[in-house]
Amino acid sequence: MNPRRNLQHALLFLAPNFLGFLAFTLFPVLFSLVMVFTSWTLKPSVPTKFVGLRNLSDLLGVRTLGEGNSLVGMMYLGCVLVLVATLVGTLWSQVARWPGARAGGAVLGLTGVTLLVGGLLQSSHHSVLLAGLALVVAGVAGACQDDDGWRFGRGTIPAILFGVALLGLTSLNGTMWSAYEPRDARFWQYFFNTVYLMLAIPVAIAGSLGLAILLSDELPTGPARGRVVGALLCLGAGIVTFLALWVCGHGNLAFLGGLFWFIAMLGCGFGVAAFRTVYYLPQFTSGVALMILWKALYNPKIGPINTALNHGLVALGSSAESPAWLTNFTWAKPALMFMGVWTVAGGMNMLLYLAALSNVPQDLLDAAEVDGASRWSRFRHVIWPQLAPTTFFISIMSVIGGLQGGFEQARVMTGGGPAGATTTLSYYIYTKGFDDLELGYAAAISWVLFAIVFVATGINWRFGKALEVES
Repeated sequence: MNPRRNLQHALLFLAPNFLGFLAFTLFPVLFSLVMVFTSWTLKPSVPTKFVGLRNLSDLLGVRTLGEGNSLVGMMYLGCVLVLVATLVGTLWSQVARWPGARAGGAVLGLTGVTLLVGGLLQSSHHSVLLAGLALVVAGVAGACQDDDGWRFGRGTIPAILFGVALLGLTSLNGTMWSAYEPRDARFWQYFFNTVYLMLAIPVAIAGSLGLAILLSDELPTGPARGRVVGALLCLGAGIVTFLALWVCGHGNLAFLGGLFWFIAMLGCGFGVAAFRTVYYLPQFTSGVALMILWKALYNPKIGPINTALNHGLVALGSSAESPAWLTNFTWAKPALMFMGVWTVAGGMNMLLYLAALSNVPQDLLDAAEVDGASRWSRFRHVIWPQLAPTTFFISIMSVIGGLQGGFEQARVMTGGGPAGATTTLSYYIYTKGFDDLELGYAAAISWVLFAIVFVATGINWRFGKALEVES
């Protein structure tokens, strides 16, 4: 056997993949990096020329309104940098169990409570209230650590500096934006939309874990004869429910009731595998088809969601109107978040957690039960640490997908509206590149998004690996 000849054959065999990667992946990526520094456009009247960092400065910079105060701008930027740095430091202290990290969690929770109270008193935007709620949850999680006292230590310092920076940012906010304005305010609005929609990620992960725990054990269906009897009883109950509701003129409820008993019949006949299949079924459907379906569900006039809400409001004697959902600035993002949680909770993440739960050593659970541990204690101290690698992987992939996501929903369901409420960075790249024909500017947004994804993934990787090792 001639090793050189074998190498040549292997390279020839792999050449189509290499050439495809070079032509359709590496070259476009490098070419887009070149486009960042040009005024590349598809408009024939605008010449393409080298513009240096102008696209990036127009995207991330600010312009002065009248007589700008440079000191205020520097202080505001400093508060932003300190806020980001201390937030990362606070998370790091919680993961690494620095001395005083438990007290730092309490400080973080108090900061969140202050933000919540201030937001309610000043009728602030709901994003302020959500940020305060997130800080409260993170603070409570940090304060509930078992292996650290309430003493002051280096783990407390980042949380204190975070609160000080947040206070400084709040006090300078009015002065800053009366003297300056962003050069591309839409970028920051769409970046906020992207982060806002990502708040559904923890809920989706928790939903996937909850479903996996529910579906990890077999149903107590008994022998084959018991399964057949249970399936027949469910079938009879489904027929009776369908006919009763149909005769009463409730056709939609009749189909829903019949579907409920049909799924119960499958569960009695085939065990927990039937429910696993039902929860995973949406993954076999095209994403666009699901979005069109949810758009019909959210229809403010004839959609079943508002129909049910209107019946409930009438029953309560209330004159309030049901939300307009996708056409309302306030409700559009929560509607997309709810749809996202429903779509993701029973999907691949659930299967990953099911596989991880099947690998939890049964002897550890039995030993904990013998020692008198409750179900919650067994989950917290035995099951959850064993799920750390799976949670780490799901978190990283969810954050990457969240930062890059939102295009399909905006394109199919809302068109980015109302008033840009559902436009994310990925959809902004599309509109800039193919609606406004500004390819150089769209490339700049793409590379800024890449930098954000890279930093977020690096932070997640560092904390996730620390948690995995700690477990």
